[in-house]
Amino acid sequence: MIEARSPTGAFYPLAERVAAFPASSPEALLHHLHRDLLEHTGEQLTDDAAFLVIERIPSRHLHRRHLMSHVGGSLPSKTG
Repeated sequence: MIEARSPTGAFYPLAERVAAFPASSPEALLHHLHRDLLEHTGEQLTDDAAFLVIERIPSRHLHRRHLMSHVGGSLPSKTG
């Protein structure tokens, strides 16, 4: 993506554009980036483009999901 150029030859300003998009979901970010990249290039991509968005999820949420998958969807009670 960073090598994509506008019709005037300007490179795509990825860091600036990502910072300007509202924080939401990875899917929404991909949608915004794709649409914006096409607008930047004048709807002409002359090479392939790769998009990868990584969402950081706090580890406590991962642990909770992992536990839930092993105990049939419910967590052990903390009170005993």
